[in-house]
Amino acid sequence: MFRKSLFLFALLSATAAMVAAQNFPLDVVDTQAIPTGPLVNGLANISTGTDSQGNLYVLANGLVQGPAAALAPLSYLVKLNSAGTVLYQNTLPSLAVAMVVDPAGNVYLAGGNSVEKLGPDGKTVLYNTVIGGPSLGAADMALDSTGRVYVSGAVGAGDLPATPGAFRQTAQSASGFVVRLNAAGGIDYATYLGVAVNNPYGIAVDSSGSAVVMWTTQSTDFPATPGAYLTSGLSMLARLTPDGSGLIYSTFTGGLFDTAEYVAVDIAGNAVVALSNRPGYSGSVVRFNPQGTGVTYSKTFPIVGPGGLAVDSSGNAYVYNPVNAGNYPVKNSLSACGTGAALTVIDSSGAILQSTYLPGGQSTLGINVLPDSTVDLFGVPSTGALLSMMQLSQNPQAPIVQLACYGNAGSYYNSAISPGDVVSLFGSGLGPAAGTQPQIDIASGFPTKVADVQVTFNGIPSPLLYVQDSQINAIVPWSLEAGQQAQICVVYNGSATNCLNAVVASSDPGVFMVTPVFAAALNQDGTLNSASNPAKVGTVASIFATGLGAIDPPQPDGAIIGLPLPANVLPVSMYTISSTGGSPVPITVLYAGPAPGEVGGVSQINFTVDANLGGPYETFVAVGLPGNPVATNGFSIYVAP
Repeated sequence: MFRKSLFLFALLSATAAMVAAQNFPLDVVDTQAIPTGPLVNGLANISTGTDSQGNLYVLANGLVQGPAAALAPLSYLVKLNSAGTVLYQNTLPSLAVAMVVDPAGNVYLAGGNSVEKLGPDGKTVLYNTVIGGPSLGAADMALDSTGRVYVSGAVGAGDLPATPGAFRQTAQSASGFVVRLNAAGGIDYATYLGVAVNNPYGIAVDSSGSAVVMWTTQSTDFPATPGAYLTSGLSMLARLTPDGSGLIYSTFTGGLFDTAEYVAVDIAGNAVVALSNRPGYSGSVVRFNPQGTGVTYSKTFPIVGPGGLAVDSSGNAYVYNPVNAGNYPVKNSLSACGTGAALTVIDSSGAILQSTYLPGGQSTLGINVLPDSTVDLFGVPSTGALLSMMQLSQNPQAPIVQLACYGNAGSYYNSAISPGDVVSLFGSGLGPAAGTQPQIDIASGFPTKVADVQVTFNGIPSPLLYVQDSQINAIVPWSLEAGQQAQICVVYNGSATNCLNAVVASSDPGVFMVTPVFAAALNQDGTLNSASNPAKVGTVASIFATGLGAIDPPQPDGAIIGLPLPANVLPVSMYTISSTGGSPVPITVLYAGPAPGEVGGVSQINFTVDANLGGPYETFVAVGLPGNPVATNGFSIYVAP
């Protein structure tokens, strides 16, 4: 049974263009290794801060070599001046999970059930306050302009000495908490939040002294306040009154798969939050108004999950994102993809000021933004050093990469390309502002020039499916051979972009998707699979993929597939794997080959609908012989009994 994918070409052009905004070119001005003393490996997380003199403070948590080769957790504090010279390096006597710094260079540390303030030398203890019993675990902290410290985290029932008049003075089980200390280290207020903890709490403070807290929970005993932006979900945002006695608002922040990561507050009292949207698929940045009743913007990015968030004095939000695919939206990019890291700057209206891959490749664990918009990123570099710093500052002459990345048009993965593969190219200035699809001649197929855009692979013209300023969809020539290096180049209006290099493989499979989770699928009656139109168990459904390798007999580049149908050369299978683990469960494949009426290189896979396809499972298509197949991106479809 064959079903034509009537929606496919529109799907291929669905990536949105970036919002036009003022230029904001940050450029890399410095990279250096940060000394981490006795830490040897297992770097877990860091906190950063600056004082009024521009000195930089880094709290690094990792492992230290102990007796008999054992590794023990340790916190290490480093202070550097603005030139990067180390002013002190101190091993801390206890593990700290969070740090803030005041203008005078005093350091505040939270760890376990205590908060400690150190003097400007990073050693002298000015106060050490126990804020709860042994079950209390601090997760994050914030500091206001008067020297008051705000701490959030999780605590067992009865282990928090809640203060009179606090928002919640008791809890029936494990709960979140907020504690505020005054400038001398005394407790101003301590309150339970009354919700079961599933994810560490993040905290920020606004100019009025209101704590803004974010967490992920599956509890139902903390409802959203009247008029809240969202009344259901998985992660919540709450703003307490300045004295901790009540709520100004509480609202859910996203959908059922959105988990809390970071929160910051801008000068106007707007809370900016970073979420993982089903981690491993995408992430988002959302800016809430001070009342929690609406949002200024919500931006979604194709990322593993946000790696850091900061807000500057102008209200611009800076989000660091680990990246595992090629479709990260860029503007003024400093590097082509392949580094696994990106930074995006969003102004207070939601316009993108800059969105760039980061050169050098590092797994960032911390971000710090100075008043002049200088950005410090800290992480584990690809060079093998334990901790590195990358500093970026504004530079109107920053070198910009025009062609930033490529990826399989189904999965957007960019590990390789294959002959006949439909690929998407991403960048800026690649074509016309308005998306353009070609006029198709059924006899000759897709053209190699559309709206003055041309793409070549090792000099061979590529058939084009869609062209636009930030995205091009193209066909890899069938004549490329596995094992080659292919150079991908774009010419627009006679001007050439930079070129990208890609490895050619025998297959590069990817399933076309309509969301980060659900595949573009057709039910047995030819209708689009959706939540309101699921496929019934036992019926036949179809998905569409590209990069499944050679077909026989061979077809010209860009040709439309007709009857008699050619066949895929490599075998194709399907299986599901439970999110809780276990062995793969096979799915019955009825047909896997070129999709009739579509361009060569697009395959259609018909299969029997299994109940696992709609349960807590992820489904994959495997291409190649048993024992050495290449799998697609994971996906689900909507299924009904």
